[in-house]
Amino acid sequence: MKNIFKLKNLYILIAVLALGYGGYYFGTQNTESSTSNKTLELTTVAIQKGDLAKKEEYNGTLRQTDSKVLNSPMSGVVTYVPKEGTIINFGEVLFAVDNKPVILVEGATPFYRTLDLNSDAGPDVLQLEEALVFLGYAAEDFVPDETFDETTSNMLNALYVDYKIDTKSEVTPAEQVAINLKKTEVENIEETISDGGTTLAQVNDKKKKLDDAKEAATEESAAWKAADTAIENAEQSITLLKDDTNPQTKEKIANNTRDSEIEDLEQEIEKQKRIKDLEKGKESGIDATEALAIETAQKAYDDTLKSYNDGVDQAAELAKAKEELEELKLASKSETFSPTNAYASETPLIVGSYVNDVGSAVALNSPLYNISSIGIEVVFQVDATDQETVSLGDSVEIELPTDERVPTVITFIDQVVTQTQAGEFIEVTLEVLNPEEIEAYDQAPVKVFVITEISENVLYVPVNALLALAEGGYALEVYDGVLDTGTFEGESGVDTNYVAVEIGVFTDGFVEVKGNISEGQIVVVPR
Repeated sequence: MKNIFKLKNLYILIAVLALGYGGYYFGTQNTESSTSNKTLELTTVAIQKGDLAKKEEYNGTLRQTDSKVLNSPMSGVVTYVPKEGTIINFGEVLFAVDNKPVILVEGATPFYRTLDLNSDAGPDVLQLEEALVFLGYAAEDFVPDETFDETTSNMLNALYVDYKIDTKSEVTPAEQVAINLKKTEVENIEETISDGGTTLAQVNDKKKKLDDAKEAATEESAAWKAADTAIENAEQSITLLKDDTNPQTKEKIANNTRDSEIEDLEQEIEKQKRIKDLEKGKESGIDATEALAIETAQKAYDDTLKSYNDGVDQAAELAKAKEELEELKLASKSETFSPTNAYASETPLIVGSYVNDVGSAVALNSPLYNISSIGIEVVFQVDATDQETVSLGDSVEIELPTDERVPTVITFIDQVVTQTQAGEFIEVTLEVLNPEEIEAYDQAPVKVFVITEISENVLYVPVNALLALAEGGYALEVYDGVLDTGTFEGESGVDTNYVAVEIGVFTDGFVEVKGNISEGQIVVVPR
């Protein structure tokens, strides 16, 4: 089933026939009826050449985007909300609770933490500094970054003064007490460390003595050690004898003594291995004297290690105390940004209906009023059989209730077919370009014009230039003279000729024409 709006071309054709008949009638009357001819004021236009786009008209609905509820980031009494329908731009106040204003700033990252000179670097700091630059609180050479420093603090202080937000003026008595207590803690730890301590070198020395005592107590017999050494020496000799580059080896090869020497060394190795097996375990038991030596070395090592660890703990404790002291000092002089001071949005916001008005007591995260971005979109339905006429990214024109036409772009085409009593349709969404330049509407009916065909490099005239011929078809009333003005005061059929034409694409009050005509020729049309 075709969409009802596709009947527009039929309506245009009917109108053309009516106008054409009138034009034909007036153009063919004799001079005796010239009085009647003067009742219709005629003007002239030139035949134009270019691209002509055929457009289908649909009904659409315009609506605002990103609609949601704005919640309060604090509890208290609502002391200010803007009027419904107000557009809140960056730098303006969204609302106030207990006379504490919340400012709208540009940004995609919600503010989620308190920021001051102690804060770690992060994108939220960059977003805050960019907002301060936009609002005019930065010097010309200031470059926003992710670090909250004294420059950030000073800019924030200037903003707070302008918006009547409490500022950081001086160190409070409570902050000074905390600073003094932390200073005393630092001094006490430093005094303890200065009394002396154990070094890591001392710990390592005690550990070596303990290992030596254990090794001495568990050594094998002297015969086992001698056999072990003999095996090691014999293996090294064999290695040398097998090295053909060794001069001594070459000599033994020449004398035919190398192989016998290697055989003797291998037999010696086997002999010493038997000795090791026989002597293994002898005198390896730990006697009372050896046990006492190990115990003494162990205690010395344990005491030294404990002393060293105590010193390390104190050093770490001192470093932590100093860091905390520095944080207290920075916090005492830093302006502080709270997530309750500002609300980040990628676009200005439109105030919708209230949930809580001025005077209402609200808790944390209580709804205040509905909001939407200034973004505008249009939705309309296309007959399912004609879905190939629309594609993502296509430019589409809409007509607002004010009759103003504005450009849009197709951003969404639903792949699910919707069945209604009127037929099967798919829903298409358009994004309105430059929404800030048009009046804000919501749920307003609009006309949608979708280009379905483009005729390139064709001749075209206004639709009302067409004349319906009695024998069928259409013609143009062509004037070959020269006109000083656009008004035609000649006599139709005498000063003009009728040229038969074929018609093509209709669009926006124009129609494609073909025939014995050319670009720039003058045609007569009723005003």
